[in-house]
Amino acid sequence: MEGQNDQSDLKVKKIAVAVIIIFHLVGLIGFLLPVTQPYFIKLVPFHLLLMFAIILFTYNANIKRLLLFVSGVFLCGFLVEVLGVHTGKIFGSYYYGDTLGYKIAAVPILMGVNWVILIFSVGQMMKSLKIRNSILASVLGAITLVIFDYFLEPVAMKFDYWEWDLHEIPGQNFVAWFIVSLILFKFYYALGLKQQKYIGTAMFVSQLIFFVVLYMTTGSNIFA
Repeated sequence: MEGQNDQSDLKVKKIAVAVIIIFHLVGLIGFLLPVTQPYFIKLVPFHLLLMFAIILFTYNANIKRLLLFVSGVFLCGFLVEVLGVHTGKIFGSYYYGDTLGYKIAAVPILMGVNWVILIFSVGQMMKSLKIRNSILASVLGAITLVIFDYFLEPVAMKFDYWEWDLHEIPGQNFVAWFIVSLILFKFYYALGLKQQKYIGTAMFVSQLIFFVVLYMTTGSNIFA
């Protein structure tokens, strides 16, 4: 019976991975084609919610720990963004556009969801790499997200996710990404969330490819 449950869970995860890859691929094509781009930009909030739902519904261990993780990272990530937008002291001076949807205190609610997706997916990927030391894994995870943010930032500006004052991305943004990510990864590892086969790695790699391709092909490389 246990073997059957394991096989069923593996099948669910393979389907979830297929959904993750297909939706990112279709989304990338939609963003690259001028005729479909405006429509796919409007679908960004639904895409983030789908990835969030996949994390919740494919997790097959202690659900209370997962919900604690989701609640903690969501609140921390969202509040950091609120403080960042209103003070300019954390990431630098920036404001959010309309792409990410409904806002509270000038910050899209989905930013909390986005932090959950990123921390979970990279944390899972670090576990799949068999990095057992939580401090090392947290540091490597934070570095990974800083690299991810390097490609994300100019694309986000182009497609009205958010905008930086003077159209310049300050260095403190990357320092803040590292520090906030490091804290959230330590929280992730403190909870001892179970590794889920394929899900985290597929989700993060798909996101990274999505933003790298847009960075290279849509004229959004403002660092050049």
